Amino acid sequence: MAKIGYSWSKVQRGDIISFRYKNKEGSTLRRTILVLEPKLLNTAKNSSNKFLMHGIQLEISNKTIGSSTVIQEILESAGDVGIVDKDKKVYRVDLAGSNKMIYSKLKGLVKQHGIYRTYSYDKATKSQVFLEDLRLQKTFIDELIDEN
Repeated sequence: MAKIGYSWSKVQRGDIISFRYKNKEGSTLRRTILVLEPKLLNTAKNSSNKFLMHGIQLEISNKTIGSSTVIQEILESAGDVGIVDKDKKVYRVDLAGSNKMIYSKLKGLVKQHGIYRTYSYDKATKSQVFLEDLRLQKTFIDELIDEN
Protein backbone atom coordinates (compact mmCIF):
# COMPACT_ATOMS: atom_id res chain seq x y z
CA MET A 1 0.00 0.00 0.00
CA ALA A 2 1.48 3.28 -1.12
CA LYS A 3 0.42 6.53 0.42
CA ILE A 4 1.72 10.07 0.43
CA GLY A 5 2.24 12.08 3.62
CA TYR A 6 0.01 15.13 3.66
CA SER A 7 -0.95 18.07 5.84
CA TRP A 8 -4.39 18.83 7.29
CA SER A 9 -4.07 22.43 6.09
CA LYS A 10 -3.82 21.16 2.48
CA VAL A 11 -6.85 18.83 2.61
CA GLN A 12 -9.52 19.97 0.18
CA ARG A 13 -12.74 18.79 -1.43
CA GLY A 14 -12.17 15.75 -3.62
CA ASP A 15 -9.05 14.48 -1.86
CA ILE A 16 -8.94 10.79 -0.97
CA ILE A 17 -7.32 10.74 2.45
CA SER A 18 -6.71 8.32 5.29
CA PHE A 19 -6.38 9.04 9.00
CA ARG A 20 -6.89 7.29 12.33
CA TYR A 21 -10.17 7.95 14.11
CA LYS A 22 -11.65 6.44 17.26
CA ASN A 23 -15.08 4.83 16.89
CA LYS A 24 -17.89 4.88 19.47
CA GLU A 25 -16.62 1.64 21.02
CA GLY A 26 -13.20 3.20 21.63
CA SER A 27 -11.22 1.35 18.94
CA THR A 28 -8.96 3.48 16.75
CA LEU A 29 -9.35 2.51 13.10
CA ARG A 30 -7.80 3.85 9.92
CA ARG A 31 -10.44 5.50 7.73
CA THR A 32 -10.11 6.24 4.03
CA ILE A 33 -12.59 8.81 2.76
CA LEU A 34 -13.44 10.93 -0.23
CA VAL A 35 -13.58 14.42 1.30
CA LEU A 36 -16.78 16.33 0.51
CA GLU A 37 -16.09 19.18 2.94
CA PRO A 38 -12.84 19.36 4.92
CA LYS A 39 -13.86 21.89 7.57
CA LEU A 40 -17.48 22.93 7.89
CA LEU A 41 -18.83 25.07 10.72
CA ASN A 42 -21.18 23.00 12.88
CA THR A 43 -24.44 24.89 13.33
CA ALA A 44 -26.04 22.45 15.81
CA LYS A 45 -27.15 24.19 19.00
CA ASN A 46 -25.76 21.74 21.57
CA SER A 47 -22.63 20.66 19.78
CA SER A 48 -19.25 20.12 21.39
CA ASN A 49 -17.60 20.11 17.94
CA LYS A 50 -17.08 23.52 16.36
CA PHE A 51 -16.07 22.11 12.96
CA LEU A 52 -16.98 18.92 11.11
CA MET A 53 -15.44 17.10 8.17
CA HIS A 54 -17.88 15.44 5.76
CA GLY A 55 -16.98 12.56 3.49
CA ILE A 56 -17.79 9.29 1.80
CA GLN A 57 -16.11 6.40 3.60
CA LEU A 58 -14.32 4.12 1.13
CA GLU A 59 -12.29 1.88 3.46
CA ILE A 60 -12.03 0.97 7.15
CA SER A 61 -8.67 -0.50 8.17
CA ASN A 62 -7.85 -1.45 4.54
CA LYS A 63 -11.22 -3.20 4.05
CA THR A 64 -13.18 -1.58 1.22
CA ILE A 65 -16.88 -0.93 1.57
CA GLY A 66 -17.48 -2.88 -1.65
CA SER A 67 -15.78 -4.15 -4.77
CA SER A 68 -13.47 -2.03 -6.89
CA THR A 69 -16.38 -1.43 -9.29
CA VAL A 70 -18.42 0.07 -6.42
CA ILE A 71 -15.52 2.37 -5.50
CA GLN A 72 -15.15 3.34 -9.16
CA GLU A 73 -18.88 4.09 -9.41
CA ILE A 74 -18.71 6.31 -6.31
CA LEU A 75 -15.73 8.26 -7.65
CA GLU A 76 -17.22 8.71 -11.13
CA SER A 77 -20.61 9.76 -9.72
CA ALA A 78 -18.95 12.37 -7.49
CA GLY A 79 -17.01 14.08 -10.29
CA ASP A 80 -14.02 13.85 -12.62
CA VAL A 81 -11.38 11.42 -11.36
CA GLY A 82 -7.77 12.53 -11.78
CA ILE A 83 -4.35 11.14 -10.99
CA VAL A 84 -2.19 12.61 -8.22
CA ASP A 85 0.61 10.01 -8.44
CA LYS A 86 0.46 7.31 -11.13
CA ASP A 87 3.13 5.05 -9.59
CA LYS A 88 1.63 5.12 -6.10
CA LYS A 89 -1.94 4.82 -7.47
CA VAL A 90 -3.14 7.93 -5.67
CA TYR A 91 -6.18 9.70 -7.14
CA ARG A 92 -8.46 12.62 -6.42
CA VAL A 93 -11.87 13.71 -7.63
CA ASP A 94 -12.68 17.13 -9.04
CA LEU A 95 -16.03 17.71 -7.35
CA ALA A 96 -18.25 19.84 -9.55
CA GLY A 97 -21.15 21.63 -7.92
CA SER A 98 -22.42 22.01 -4.39
CA ASN A 99 -22.31 19.34 -1.72
CA LYS A 100 -26.09 18.88 -2.05
CA MET A 101 -25.72 18.16 -5.78
CA ILE A 102 -22.93 15.66 -5.16
CA TYR A 103 -24.86 13.98 -2.36
CA SER A 104 -27.96 13.65 -4.57
CA LYS A 105 -25.82 11.93 -7.26
CA LEU A 106 -24.46 9.52 -4.64
CA LYS A 107 -27.71 9.05 -2.69
CA GLY A 108 -28.44 5.52 -3.95
CA LEU A 109 -24.92 4.28 -3.23
CA VAL A 110 -24.86 6.02 0.15
CA LYS A 111 -28.11 4.34 1.20
CA GLN A 112 -27.06 0.95 -0.15
CA HIS A 113 -23.67 0.91 1.59
CA GLY A 114 -24.21 3.36 4.49
CA ILE A 115 -21.03 5.30 3.65
CA TYR A 116 -21.76 8.99 4.34
CA ARG A 117 -19.85 10.10 7.44
CA THR A 118 -19.13 13.21 9.46
CA TYR A 119 -16.08 13.47 11.68
CA SER A 120 -15.11 15.93 14.37
CA TYR A 121 -12.45 18.06 12.68
CA ASP A 122 -10.53 18.62 15.92
CA LYS A 123 -10.54 14.90 16.75
CA ALA A 124 -9.50 13.90 13.20
CA THR A 125 -6.63 16.38 13.01
CA LYS A 126 -4.95 14.81 16.04
CA SER A 127 -3.96 11.98 13.68
CA GLN A 128 -1.56 12.07 10.74
CA VAL A 129 -3.21 12.42 7.34
CA PHE A 130 -2.18 10.77 4.07
CA LEU A 131 -3.27 10.88 0.46
CA GLU A 132 -4.33 7.26 0.08
CA ASP A 133 -4.07 4.80 -2.79
CA LEU A 134 -7.07 2.81 -3.98
CA ARG A 135 -7.44 -0.57 -5.63
CA LEU A 136 -9.26 0.14 -8.88
CA GLN A 137 -9.82 -1.92 -12.02
CA LYS A 138 -6.89 -1.89 -14.44
CA THR A 139 -9.09 -0.82 -17.37
CA PHE A 140 -10.31 2.21 -15.40
CA ILE A 141 -6.74 3.17 -14.42
CA ASP A 142 -5.63 2.84 -18.06
CA GLU A 143 -8.47 5.19 -19.11
CA LEU A 144 -7.36 7.75 -16.50
CA ILE A 145 -3.74 7.57 -17.72
CA ASP A 146 -4.85 8.07 -21.35
CA GLU A 147 -6.90 11.14 -20.36
CA ASN A 148 -3.96 12.76 -18.54
